[in-house]
Amino acid sequence: MTEGSVPADLHIHSTASDGTVAPASIVAMARDLGIWTVAVSDHDSVDGIPEALEAGSSLGVTVIPAVELSAETDGRSVHILGYFIDHKNPGLLAHLGSLRETRLTRARELVRVLADGGYPISLEQVLARTSGGSVGRAHVARVLVDEGHVPSSGAAFDRLIGRGKPFYVEKPVASPTAVIATIRSAGGIAVLAHPAVSNAEDLIEAFTDFGLQGIEALHAQHTAPERERLRATASRLDLAVTGGSDFHGPGEGRTRLGDGGMSDAELAAFIAFAERRPRPRS
Repeated sequence: MTEGSVPADLHIHSTASDGTVAPASIVAMARDLGIWTVAVSDHDSVDGIPEALEAGSSLGVTVIPAVELSAETDGRSVHILGYFIDHKNPGLLAHLGSLRETRLTRARELVRVLADGGYPISLEQVLARTSGGSVGRAHVARVLVDEGHVPSSGAAFDRLIGRGKPFYVEKPVASPTAVIATIRSAGGIAVLAHPAVSNAEDLIEAFTDFGLQGIEALHAQHTAPERERLRATASRLDLAVTGGSDFHGPGEGRTRLGDGGMSDAELAAFIAFAERRPRPRS
């Protein structure tokens, strides 16, 4: 699938987390590619939403307020997307504030263990790469590249800081139950991100028991058979289907803006699902 070949991309990261493109610039890029509905869904951060909404209003692009929250169950890391969230919801903001501190603590520990292992970098260098957004391992990886320790961010993860690698540091996060409840309390739709990529398909049915509302069947890195299998699962469990590129910026990762994504019909089905969902009591 080529860039701009779909009208909707509902999985995009900005400088508010580990992306390299500012929220307003993402919206402008989407417009130029003919993508008319986007979700800036940053990791554990809603800081980019106001800028994206303002740009969308100016440029005629529909921006769905979204977030991608970290969770863990039985030692397995999963990501849960929240769509149509109230990004000013106090409960959501409290959850994100806690995660922000957790991310900073992990970044500090990563810097320490890397330095002890012969890869000296500073926390100040890492934080400078965040543009004030939520700090993550991607920022550490970029500093490792800057300092000549590794040739690419991918190599940093593969050799040093990825799960199971010598300098991996765990990030304590909430359970999927708590994350789904937080999203739904903020008026959002809770969607399991890239279940095939994350090897999390076996968790879908259990997650529906505590409120999961959709699955990202149309993720850019899912194969055609995986997409069809996940569509069937969504149909069987009466779950919404979403999709997107997981774009982090030019040259970051294996996807481009507009890869994956959703057709007009798929987007319309998701919007219809959103409109009939139960709303939280105020």
